[in-house]
Amino acid sequence: MWAEMNRSRFSSIAIAMFVVGSVLFGGRLAPTALAATPADRSEVVLVFDLSASILVDATTRGRFAAALDRIAARVDETSADLVVGDATVSIVQFASRAVDDAGCVDLRFFGSPSTVARFADCLRNLAKTYRNGLDPALTAKIGVDTNYVEAMERAAVHLPLDAVRPALILFTDGKHDVAGVPVSQVLPARDRLFGGRSPFAFLPVGMGLSATDRPALEQGLLNLRTIRAMPACVSGAVFDWARVVFESATEAGNAVAVALQDVTCTFTVAPTPSPSGSPTTTPNPALGIVQNIKLTPADGRITVTWVAPVAPPTPIVDYRVHCRSGEGAWTDAIQGVSLEQAAVVDGLTNGIEYRCEVAADSATSAGLWVAGADPATPVGRPAAPVKPSVEALNGAARISLSALDASLVSDFRYECSSDNGGSWPIKTTVASSPDMAAGAATEIRNLTNGVGYVCRAYAARGSEVSDPSAMTDPFKPCGSAVECNPVLAPVVGGLGALLMGGLLAAAFAVYRKRPRGYVVAVVDVVHTVNLGHGSSMGIAFNRDPQGGRVTGIEVDRSPSAEIRVRYLGNDRFEVTDAAGRHTAEAGRPVIVVDRGRARHEVVLRAFRTATASPVKSGR
Repeated sequence: MWAEMNRSRFSSIAIAMFVVGSVLFGGRLAPTALAATPADRSEVVLVFDLSASILVDATTRGRFAAALDRIAARVDETSADLVVGDATVSIVQFASRAVDDAGCVDLRFFGSPSTVARFADCLRNLAKTYRNGLDPALTAKIGVDTNYVEAMERAAVHLPLDAVRPALILFTDGKHDVAGVPVSQVLPARDRLFGGRSPFAFLPVGMGLSATDRPALEQGLLNLRTIRAMPACVSGAVFDWARVVFESATEAGNAVAVALQDVTCTFTVAPTPSPSGSPTTTPNPALGIVQNIKLTPADGRITVTWVAPVAPPTPIVDYRVHCRSGEGAWTDAIQGVSLEQAAVVDGLTNGIEYRCEVAADSATSAGLWVAGADPATPVGRPAAPVKPSVEALNGAARISLSALDASLVSDFRYECSSDNGGSWPIKTTVASSPDMAAGAATEIRNLTNGVGYVCRAYAARGSEVSDPSAMTDPFKPCGSAVECNPVLAPVVGGLGALLMGGLLAAAFAVYRKRPRGYVVAVVDVVHTVNLGHGSSMGIAFNRDPQGGRVTGIEVDRSPSAEIRVRYLGNDRFEVTDAAGRHTAEAGRPVIVVDRGRARHEVVLRAFRTATASPVKSGR
């Protein structure tokens, strides 16, 4: 996924560079301008994104390098025109950090062909950097992420406070994303650096070829865009920068051309190519013609959008739109009188390339037809994808489509349901890429382990969406062998119970066999008994039935024992007899009184070894 998104970013940047070349050097000054003194001094900083995501793909970075080489060639070709304008250009490179392109900053073109040649060499050297891709020296210098804050701080160095027409043009394909510098610092940094500058123009140029990523990129660049008191070059016109994200090289070229023309008052915009039979017009805001025409094909129709003329000489009251294939008849948009900057041309044939034109009419005259830069081919709804295959993961699933022609699809949309298709709350959209043709897999996240799911897929081409595919086989995300294989649960449970029982039995056996110690009592020197262990023990006297003489002793653990013994620990005992309680120490005699009020000497000893067999009577 990451690689797919990066390839889209790389292509967009390459396109942007080609566009900048056509913008900077596509037009020539009018003869009167060539003979005049230089225009107001302008400082322009071109900031190039060299983050890792742009440099990892050899094919794309090679195309980007080729675009830079074409710009350099155009600089050489138009050197005679560029030395007439009083523009000073600087190049800044940035990724996680921003640095000047060594020897390529503060290049003032006026009257200096060698400086113009130096600028061309800078572009060629930059092209070599892109061709080389990531290397340790470059990474050590600027890192690998995307840091708008440092890019702006470096650019500000080359926009002096006394500049008459300062402008910063930021070429990027991704949002600010670098560790340690949250995105919340981007706008405050812009205001800190340029908030007090007037006039000033900050013109972001984003290439948003991926429909999925385009909205976020566009919103971020719209927030950055700044136009403050920048005077227009043409009297009566208004400096404007309506769009910040462009979907084709030619559209971006037209838009950037108008912006740079207004910033420098030196560069002029080359005429926009028109199909055969259509007038050739120049998108000059002062002429009152539409700009940035965009064609979006759908099933049997094309939606045409555009940007209104900037400060037209007379108010616009209506727009006209038509399209045709080759030299065929024009098909008009049926919309009536309207100032909406969009129209639909219907009744077109799928699979055939069309070009479209827009004219802006005033109350007194019909405007010139302006051709859209790129053609468009209406297409029907894509076919529904075949039934996807699915692999359950931990809290996720991997869905795969069989090999297909991904070039006919702009993106794939996946939905997953936990109620067998009753609802589809989990949705994921993935931009199409060449990898899709090989059946690449897409990972669906944020699923719940142990819950059953089914998923389905759609194919989309622009606004046209296919029918859903057949649902996948049911599956359950899981995070362990038992969770992923329910049949193992009772087996593992039984084994666990057996194991636990065995452990308990072993523990009990060990407990029973542990050494618990014992206590020996010696009464009147001659009678000995093993009282066993425990905190409560007792002694019973055996007497001669005739005379009552004590003939022996034995263990009596009952509460009514004549002599009760409780071991207190630390070789101390509590002895209870007919007279009361006594405290005795191990090995020291204690006098006790039996029930017949006879007195006896008792010696107690505690042993910590294994218990000996109790002795019921002494000698």
